[in-house]
Amino acid sequence: MTSGKQADAHFPLSAIVRPPSDEPTQRRWWIVAVLAVAASTTVTISVARTATAPVFPFDEIHQLLLGRRLLGLDMPWFGSAGYYPLWGLFIAPAWLFTQDAATIYRAASIIGIVVGLASLWPVTRLVQRMRLTTPQALTVAAVVMALPGRAIQADYVLSERLLFLTMACTALAAFRLWERTTRWRAVVFSGAVTITYLAHVRAITVVLVSAIWLVALAWKRWQPALVGVVVLAGGYVAAAALSARLNTMLTGSAVTQGDGFFASLQQFHVSNFVRVLLSQSWAQFVGSFGLVALGFVAIVIWCWREVTQRRLGRACWIFGTFLAGFLVSCLGWASTANLWENDWERFDPWVYTRYMDPVTSLLSAVGLAVLVAGVIKLRVWLWTTGATLAVACAAILFAAPMAPSWAFLTPAHTPGILPWAWILPSQPHAVPLTPTVTNANRFWWIASLSMLAVLALLWLLRRHTRMMAVAMLAVAVAATTVADATSTRQSNPWTPVDENATSAAFYAAQDWFRQHDVSRVGWDFSCPRPELSRAGSANELGFALQPDVLIERVDSAWDNHPGLDVIFSCTETSYLSQAGARRVEPFTVYSAWLWVMPGELQDTLERQGQLASPNSP
Repeated sequence: MTSGKQADAHFPLSAIVRPPSDEPTQRRWWIVAVLAVAASTTVTISVARTATAPVFPFDEIHQLLLGRRLLGLDMPWFGSAGYYPLWGLFIAPAWLFTQDAATIYRAASIIGIVVGLASLWPVTRLVQRMRLTTPQALTVAAVVMALPGRAIQADYVLSERLLFLTMACTALAAFRLWERTTRWRAVVFSGAVTITYLAHVRAITVVLVSAIWLVALAWKRWQPALVGVVVLAGGYVAAAALSARLNTMLTGSAVTQGDGFFASLQQFHVSNFVRVLLSQSWAQFVGSFGLVALGFVAIVIWCWREVTQRRLGRACWIFGTFLAGFLVSCLGWASTANLWENDWERFDPWVYTRYMDPVTSLLSAVGLAVLVAGVIKLRVWLWTTGATLAVACAAILFAAPMAPSWAFLTPAHTPGILPWAWILPSQPHAVPLTPTVTNANRFWWIASLSMLAVLALLWLLRRHTRMMAVAMLAVAVAATTVADATSTRQSNPWTPVDENATSAAFYAAQDWFRQHDVSRVGWDFSCPRPELSRAGSANELGFALQPDVLIERVDSAWDNHPGLDVIFSCTETSYLSQAGARRVEPFTVYSAWLWVMPGELQDTLERQGQLASPNSP
């Protein structure tokens, strides 16, 4: 019984690789594993050094302020489309020790680094199913964590690192459930899926695929499958209800993140979808230097084997999770509005990797694991090479000519392609422009050739698995180092270009509030700027100024007597001036002027000469 269960615990590698000629030397592999973990940790910490303040006024600050709300502390106004709360709950205890915004952000960053290190365990346990020893599996996990798709997230306090940890644990729970289908393991698996869903709403795809997989599992043993379905259904309802409740507490409204996805579906066009499918596939391939392609080929081979044996096993679960998530990512970004008609030109939708990185990182781990497990068969190499060449050529010929490669790029959304971001053009070029190795659109070619060069190196080292692992570690660390050096933490189009000037104005305003004992300040939403800019700037100011100063929402077009002495309102002119408001002379923060309403404070400032004349612009 034990030997049979052990045999079922491993993937059928005979379809992928030939056995190695000799047994791996444990001592040397442990040296490689320690080196890999040390290098991965070092490059991640290096990336995190610049994580000192929020870049995302919605994604990051929502999670940060959730803990403040739960502890019953005074809150600034905050608005967002809503985010699922697991990461916010995870970092909430930091508010027990400090309320300083910079310290809270740094604490969350450190917690994120720890979460990333914890992810080594489930990934190691996963790839051990491919007949790897513990040091071999640990090496694979560390290399994957050093790739840009994982390491660059250390520059932010987004949900991504916790989402990957829960995703890896869910995959491990799925493997264990398949290896021994018991009711307890079904409960653990469904619980892991629920926790993953609580980490991010886009994990709804994991819920759906897991529900279908559990139903199919009834063919093997119906009682554990039924228990799993019931627990998953209850977990889904509970997670959705908890998320809605906490979001209402923080923002006063329901989660509306899915609205953008459904709006994109209404603009569905086949050519847009195919272009995004090709360009996002290409971005995943080059961002992993071909490991995603190799892992995908291996999973497809195992998945086909399971289907022909009339069972949906572990490989089918991974394949289904990947396919569902990938379709959501492509459909969500393939609208005409996202590609060409945004308020600001964006290159992100074409090469967006963030949504799929938690799943494709597992495929990268599978790809590197089969390389380490033995000598990959020629046909598998040919399929992998054929897939990478086909996707690269199709993306270069069909997607790349239409893509605005000069446009805005958010590093956190596109970490996989950042090693080549320095090649991107800084000025618009004619569209369409088919890439060549010398023209303004050469980014696509250079990245593709880099991927193929690494695949060729892995082929040359295929019989020397330790050297191959060390080489892949060096590539991953170098790519992340370049990505970190060539990226910028600027994420929003309303973030001022001159950050030093903005910081100086902000600190001057903060000192001014303290000097004049101002504890409540309005942010005027009636000023003529994009909605995202209005809410984003209010969120950033609110987080940075608390707990000494709390931001409140003001709509001067509807009410020019908001009941506050000091308000950040429009430049040049404001509805507040109709009620006698005067502008404080020195301050311009986030393209807003500081206005003071009639009253004792205005009289004092008038005597001190700090107010602009009523008729001055």
